[in-house]
Amino acid sequence: MKDKLDRWFADASQPFNVFSHHPSLVKAILCAGLYPNVAATEEGVIGPAQGSNRASSSGIAVKEHRLWYDGRREVHIHPSSVNYNVKEFRYPFLVFLEKVETSKVFLRDTTIISPYCILLFGGPINIQHQTGLVVIDGWLKLTAPAQTAVLFKELRLTLHAVMKELVRKPEVATVSNNEVVRSIIHLLLEEDKP
Repeated sequence: MKDKLDRWFADASQPFNVFSHHPSLVKAILCAGLYPNVAATEEGVIGPAQGSNRASSSGIAVKEHRLWYDGRREVHIHPSSVNYNVKEFRYPFLVFLEKVETSKVFLRDTTIISPYCILLFGGPINIQHQTGLVVIDGWLKLTAPAQTAVLFKELRLTLHAVMKELVRKPEVATVSNNEVVRSIIHLLLEEDKP
């Protein structure tokens, strides 16, 4: 039974699997499903995030692994994560499945996500028009022209309305034919391009 189910999930002809080979779409879906399980580096947070250096026993600052913040405190990528030894991240945001506390607070099952994911599927958006700063959930920080941020905010509201309609009338609504959903898919697919 498990083998049959695995083959079914791997079948690219299944409607739910059409975009499975597009990392940006998979990551956006993970963000939508896991939010608010998000962390950001110092460059992606508002306020006084602590520096990513720590003092060694000799008093010299040494760079360990990059520090992340979950909106309340410092967190770390778990050593078993594929992202643990990554030195450079394309974006300062990630989603995680699990947070555990042992000697430190660790994040397990992490995936780096783009600002588009946060803008589309994150918490409440506060656009600071004069500074070009966009704040999500009161702590995640992005920079974007105000017009772009407003467009994302409107796109998100429209997407929520589409999803409500799908839940309300699943028998008549189709996602694949919806212009808003197709536009979001196109926007996210553009991120896959170098």
